[in-house]
Amino acid sequence: MTWWLVPFLVFFVVAAPGGIGFEFQLGLKGGATALVLAVLTSALLRLISMGSSLWEIRQRRWRRAVEMEWTLPNSERIRPISIVMVVRGGREQVVETVDRLLALDYPNFEVVVINDGSPDGTLACLMEAFSLHPTSRIIQRSIPIQTEPALYASAKHPQLTVIAKPETGREDSLNCGLNISRYPLICALDTRVTLDADALIELARGFIENVTQTVAVSCLAEFYGDASTPSGSDIRLSSNGIAPAYAPPQRSVSIAADQRPLDDLQRVDRAALFHAQWLLRAGVGNLAMLPGVVSLLKKAEIVAAGGYRTGYATDTLDLLLTAYQVRKSEETRRVLFLPEIMARIEPFSSLDEAMQSRAVATQKSFGIIVRHLGLTFSGQGDWRARLALPVFIVTVLFAPIWEWMAVILVDVAALAGGFTFDELVALLMLFLAIGLADSLGGLLCDEVSNRRRRSTGDILNLSLAAITHAITFRWMMGLAQLRGMLAYISGRSIRETI
Repeated sequence: MTWWLVPFLVFFVVAAPGGIGFEFQLGLKGGATALVLAVLTSALLRLISMGSSLWEIRQRRWRRAVEMEWTLPNSERIRPISIVMVVRGGREQVVETVDRLLALDYPNFEVVVINDGSPDGTLACLMEAFSLHPTSRIIQRSIPIQTEPALYASAKHPQLTVIAKPETGREDSLNCGLNISRYPLICALDTRVTLDADALIELARGFIENVTQTVAVSCLAEFYGDASTPSGSDIRLSSNGIAPAYAPPQRSVSIAADQRPLDDLQRVDRAALFHAQWLLRAGVGNLAMLPGVVSLLKKAEIVAAGGYRTGYATDTLDLLLTAYQVRKSEETRRVLFLPEIMARIEPFSSLDEAMQSRAVATQKSFGIIVRHLGLTFSGQGDWRARLALPVFIVTVLFAPIWEWMAVILVDVAALAGGFTFDELVALLMLFLAIGLADSLGGLLCDEVSNRRRRSTGDILNLSLAAITHAITFRWMMGLAQLRGMLAYISGRSIRETI
């Protein structure tokens, strides 16, 4: 060893441990502080988004209150709708679901049910319930399909068509229904989703208000048991769609007596996540992180995108952006996401199922962003469309991950001496306050929605659930989002991701 190495050896033996410990503490504290600032920034953006969502709901409610006479029933732009639904099994539920669809309040629509090779006698059950008989129709081959379908019409309901075909998958079945559908607006439904009686009327509003630029109107499905299906709307249509008749809306809501605590936690989480994505709703028009989205789309857009593709059947945004790239058009395309709840869906039965659904949604969101990176960042619409994706990434996709990293790093820094005990307690209380602001803010926006009203007792129960959500459930959902991000990066399925 040469003589010039001696000072360095003395430094590491004598002086370095204290200095390294100080630098280690300083680095941990600096990193934790940076993450806390990132968490605060994303929380502030979420609160601003919730405030904007609240303002939008109030404005829509005010406009509907002052509309003495609306032009929807008299408008020449009112367009017929084709409801397309794929079924495979569950014959008892299918009959009830189809019966409810046939009772929807809209002047001109059809229901196209595609039986995708159900092995439990679903087709026979449908034939008996609706008096089906074989029929023929000119099929427009707008999109290639794998098999030749058999068509059945109903003697009881002229607007019902049932398609029987071998099992080829959901996407090919949707394309088959799309080819057979008659009308320019398409609503593709899952059998688990139940529409409110006036849902088609509300969705059609967006096309009437701006018929040239609007390509899709969407709404979110709420869980069963939280709100009874509204028995009235602010407008009614006569059978010929000409004369409007008005009736006071029924907004009485009661939570079911057999409600599970997990259901309330899911409702709080759903409300907070929904209203935190106001920019994404208003600008791009897709709620990528939540299942149970009902969309009304122009048939021409689906055809331009080449139909439904395997793996993307539920991604409305992916479908619309694909159509935009195919058309290579510079025209403004308007996609609306309505803040009102107009459909119902079953809540998840377990925490594992809820977490897996969030992980899958996160993985799909990353996929949409990467597949259409240029279009999603440039936006399709006004200033909100250009801000939508960056804010969505900061406030929704990465915020839970930052929160977990910040909590862990704050605790490690406190153990290493970087934070005092009082500072540690203050930071942990800050994280709790952020969670409570998210949960309670989402509930406030949800309650102000003009189609819903809960009793005082129900609000108190959900407020208690919001506290539990802030302490536990939202952190579990954050882990699920981390799992979804890792699944996308690794290219593995959610079930394979630890």
